[in-house]
Amino acid sequence: MPFEDGPGKMWICSHCAMIEGALAFNPHWQAALDIRRIDFPKPRAEVVELLGEDNQWLPVLVLDDKETITDPVGIINYLAQTFGGAAAHP
Repeated sequence: MPFEDGPGKMWICSHCAMIEGALAFNPHWQAALDIRRIDFPKPRAEVVELLGEDNQWLPVLVLDDKETITDPVGIINYLAQTFGGAAAHP
């Protein structure tokens, strides 16, 4: 982030920013995860390779069984439950 989407229009992804914030507050998660920051433009080859062309939503947490979590609060809460640390406040 930031990324361009349209001539001269710069953006941040609020969902990705939420994940980045949670990672900053829970740095121990980074040692347990394979974190990949994917550029905005589609096709997102790395994501397509893992999940198929119809599943390029970011952020995404891909679990060992290829199950995915795309809701940022769900991702944060899963990581907190699995690895400890701060979860998203309800």
